[in-house]
Amino acid sequence: MAIIRSYKKWLGTLKEQIAQSRLQSSLAVNTNMLLLYWFIGKQIVQKVDVEDWGAKVIEQLSDDLQTSFPDVRGFSVRNLLYMKQFAVTYPDLLITQQPVAQLRNGRNSGASKTKTTIKKSSTAAFTQQPVAQFEATDYFLSNPLLTGIPWGHHTYLIDKINDDAERLWYIQKTIENNWSRAVLQYQVATDLYLRQHKTKKISNFHLTLPKPQADLANQILKDPYVFRFPQIGEFTTERELEQHLIHHLRDFILELGAGFAYVGRQVKFKVGKKDYYIDLLFYHLFLRCFIVIELKMEAFEMAHSGQMNGYLNMVNKQLKQEQDQPSIGIILCAAKDAVEVDFALMNINHPIGVSEYTFSKELPRKLKNKLPTAKQLRDEVKTFYKKLKNRK
Repeated sequence: MAIIRSYKKWLGTLKEQIAQSRLQSSLAVNTNMLLLYWFIGKQIVQKVDVEDWGAKVIEQLSDDLQTSFPDVRGFSVRNLLYMKQFAVTYPDLLITQQPVAQLRNGRNSGASKTKTTIKKSSTAAFTQQPVAQFEATDYFLSNPLLTGIPWGHHTYLIDKINDDAERLWYIQKTIENNWSRAVLQYQVATDLYLRQHKTKKISNFHLTLPKPQADLANQILKDPYVFRFPQIGEFTTERELEQHLIHHLRDFILELGAGFAYVGRQVKFKVGKKDYYIDLLFYHLFLRCFIVIELKMEAFEMAHSGQMNGYLNMVNKQLKQEQDQPSIGIILCAAKDAVEVDFALMNINHPIGVSEYTFSKELPRKLKNKLPTAKQLRDEVKTFYKKLKNRK
């Protein structure tokens, strides 16, 4: 009986907070919803895990909230469980002290390295005004990044990524690049964090570019590049691979990353009496430079760096404008030996990066719908053997 009375009192409080939240107009809709979801999740953690009410209370809460707010979606059992996970994942999303004051007084020393870094980089986004009030208590945002993406993005990241630093990195990149949920799913599925953030990439950027430019160039370089477009059979020539990439230009640029603007393929340069053709030429809007991409079907060879060095000389001489930064070369090859690449790039004055590429093994959606399932294949085999047996 005590739990029932406590539950009814708790439910009444929650309903008041939900009603109040729906009336607030000073906050962005997404932010307001996320803060409410976090508060509900925090309450569920308290009742289920701390006060040991039992997980069944979530089902009852779902029924009661859906009955009280029939026009509001989001109170299903599944979503309430996500709210609980959200609160567990980000226990300090809302705090009762002003973050700016905390930073000034150096009181964030107990925070993790990841959280501290993000707080410092986002100080300008903090406000002296509370962003929410629950149970007559004013709350302040500890990390504005967490309210910068939609709820669907949060649930996906919570499902797929356990590492806090990796999850926060994807949130930051989603905000920077305005990724839809589908694009975020693709980036996670192809391990963008590991390919762009943690993997040791091979280039001479640190030797040939000023540090700020070198850091940004290293950020755009991935290893390996993963092409998710359909690959039916093997490509026989580099030109065929190149045509395939251009045919899927939108997906190719998505894999390259933000800032790449397509200039052309097989771009012709005349040097002396000979004509030379660059596989793919891009201009990077953030680096403010041309980027030459050469595709190699085979493993990396030392001659590839010499060829790229010549191409960069041509681009810098014939295309680069005074306001442009030095052109950058990216060699995409089927495989590479890191030691060999290091020797090949030694004493080359142009910035060159070398990465591998691979193809996603995921089948195109159109083919997925047309191919038989494992059960259908088993049934067909059984039918075949039955017919064979009847003939005997």
